[in-house]
Amino acid sequence: MTLKEACQILGLGPVATRREIREAYRRAARRWHPDRAPAGAEEEYRRRMQAVNAAYQRLKEFLEHYRYRLEETEEEGDVDRWWRERFNVGVWSGPGPAPTEGEE
Repeated sequence: MTLKEACQILGLGPVATRREIREAYRRAARRWHPDRAPAGAEEEYRRRMQAVNAAYQRLKEFLEHYRYRLEETEEEGDVDRWWRERFNVGVWSGPGPAPTEGEE
């Protein structure tokens, strides 16, 4: 099962926290648990619950092997400064510094 399929089964978008994943799993489990199946639909609910469990296990496995940066990051800071540091070159650089006296 791919991560995309697991997210679709649990109703998650491409970005989710561990808490959101756990909550999505619990919602799906409450919805598809075989004990809650109406008469005659037990097999369908059993199959859906197996898919929900497999999706949750796939996402947990992915998070287990994902490497996290274990250091504090800088605050949001100045977006303009961030943009200039990365993209303020070539056609995006805008006008150069103003000429000083005697220059032109």
